[in-house]
Amino acid sequence: MKKTMIALAAIAAVGAASAQVSITGGVDFNIGKHDFAGANKGIVSTDAYIDISVAEDLGGGMKASSFMEINVDGGFQTGAYSGDKSFTLSSPMGALTLTNTRTGGTIGAVLMAPVVTYTDHWSAATASIVSRSPIDALVVTVPVAPGLSASYKYLEVKDPGVVSPAVTVNVLSGKYTTGPISVAGDYAMYSGAAYAGDVRTTKLTLNAIYDAGVAKVGLGYDGASAGTANSASTGLATGVMVAGISVPLGNITAGLNYAKRDTNSFVEAGATYSLSKKTFVTASYGSFDIGGTSSDVYAVRLGQSF
Repeated sequence: MKKTMIALAAIAAVGAASAQVSITGGVDFNIGKHDFAGANKGIVSTDAYIDISVAEDLGGGMKASSFMEINVDGGFQTGAYSGDKSFTLSSPMGALTLTNTRTGGTIGAVLMAPVVTYTDHWSAATASIVSRSPIDALVVTVPVAPGLSASYKYLEVKDPGVVSPAVTVNVLSGKYTTGPISVAGDYAMYSGAAYAGDVRTTKLTLNAIYDAGVAKVGLGYDGASAGTANSASTGLATGVMVAGISVPLGNITAGLNYAKRDTNSFVEAGATYSLSKKTFVTASYGSFDIGGTSSDVYAVRLGQSF
């Protein structure tokens, strides 16, 4: 690891002559109950990552930027793996971004409470409520009016390492921000073998966020999952309502997340206490009702960023 950091620092120093390079990261550990059954309890390395960002002024109002994340939060002496990565060309007329990431950003913005349980709202165990998928994406964003932007997104949904996608998605998006209010929406159109026949091939996702300073509140809606039968009206064939609140209280930030799809739901609560600008401790609790079974998870996380 020490050799890796020295090499990264050397790269940053060389690149500094022509671009701004930033290397940040963090190390976190959770102590608690990590799954619904309670089979996994104790200490787990939840986050250990290095983020590298590069920004370059190309002249004429055009800029280039890139980002990559390296994760090393597996077990002892296990290998590193890649996280989000992106490349963006931007100008006053708009931006073109290529990225390898996961879906769920519009709904994820609403789930704003500082929750750090190992099993959380994005876990496979909670996919019947909200979920996200790995994607490669091309995004074109243009400003339409002050505070208003529109985007076209071409997504390839696929597992890491796969070149040819089984699912492609065309998404029309918009976002409007004025003062403390932000509203965003996605209209997604799905293609692929799983979407042939009498099934849903589109999905609407919306969010609205209000930042009052003393608190930030969000509401969101994610439509029935594409690929479900048009005649179905339960489970993933229904929409999900989500809500979140985050409240800053000096060195403490506390919040709640809530979501419900059909008969499945969850409530998450979390609070982070900042010991300094870099070091923190977070306490989290999640209660999940899935398939008629109630389960919970909880954790205390200690971490530091750099």
